[in-house]
Amino acid sequence: MGISKTIVTCFLLVLFTVLLSNQNILVSGEKTSFDHCDTLCTDYYGWHECLTDCTIEGYVSGLCASPSPNQPKRCCCQKHPLIIGD
Repeated sequence: MGISKTIVTCFLLVLFTVLLSNQNILVSGEKTSFDHCDTLCTDYYGWHECLTDCTIEGYVSGLCASPSPNQPKRCCCQKHPLIIGD
């Protein structure tokens, strides 16, 4: 019984590892529109506040993003769901 528990535990561990690593690959392929970026994101105004404000304004989603590493992150409202992949 102990061997089968060990095998099942290892299988589940490998399965979760593959699923999580695959999720990281998919998330990195998101395409973000920078057409509607207004409010500056800070420690007090983060992704949750951004998403809430964008949803209230009628957008599908919102996230703190920047088109360049040299620019600060702003709340960017998205008209369409983020495309994963491609």
